[in-house]
Amino acid sequence: MSWKYSITLSSFKNLEPIQKTLENLKQQGFDTVEVYGEPDLIDAKKLSNLLDSFSMDVSGVTGMWSFHSSEYKSRNLITTNNDSLIAVKNYVKKCILLCHTLGGNTFNICLFSDLPLISDANHKNLLRDEKRKFVSLLIEPLRELAKYASNYEVDLLIEPLNRYSTPICTDYKDAKYIVDLVDEENVGILLDTFHMNIEEDSIYDAVINSNTLLKLVHISDNNRKMPGFAHIDFENIIEALKKIKYSKFLTFEPTVQNTDYKYDIKLGLQFLKNLSKN
Repeated sequence: MSWKYSITLSSFKNLEPIQKTLENLKQQGFDTVEVYGEPDLIDAKKLSNLLDSFSMDVSGVTGMWSFHSSEYKSRNLITTNNDSLIAVKNYVKKCILLCHTLGGNTFNICLFSDLPLISDANHKNLLRDEKRKFVSLLIEPLRELAKYASNYEVDLLIEPLNRYSTPICTDYKDAKYIVDLVDEENVGILLDTFHMNIEEDSIYDAVINSNTLLKLVHISDNNRKMPGFAHIDFENIIEALKKIKYSKFLTFEPTVQNTDYKYDIKLGLQFLKNLSKN
């Protein structure tokens, strides 16, 4: 099956000039990237021209949630504070506009909460009923954002994270519950192999049961490196994706710690391509 591949620019953020990153990624076989969601820090026109110079497309925008941004305190969708809600909705809308301007069509939603409600503490656990009580606070805001995003042909994707990030949405069941409640055509699920490896009973079943709601897959191994550098069973994941006839992007999201990454990036891409041919 022919897959579409992308890679997150957030993996290379602050590592080197973005022009150098794009040059390296192009050399290693990538034609599409996922731009990081910092719309106030990005000159969209300048970036668009730079991407064009490398004949690179944009698949979507990666939300910079939680400690990925210094602005994380104003990016909590689960809140009872109206000023906080206005701030996070404005952030999402700016990311939607950035995505549309650059020609992408996906933006991921990660669910965090204000401290008065719940501490998104390391390894904190919530019962399903508790999760759903908090989730009830964000259904209407998500519907509003989905309607806004539909004007720009952007899909909003609920991404489950592992328990070490947040206890609110940690597996495909949590994400599917939210997507079903919001009930907007352009709201779907993003599954991330790193997070699934921690939380799902079966990654295969998570993919199968997400089915047509699955609109994006983030790819990295259990050590956050490119696939093939640790022990996740990607052959099993590819089988599940083929079974549901998934035809959207597989977007690599590795942790990159130094500028000597080209070989690993190329090897990981080839590893997944070889599995997809079988």
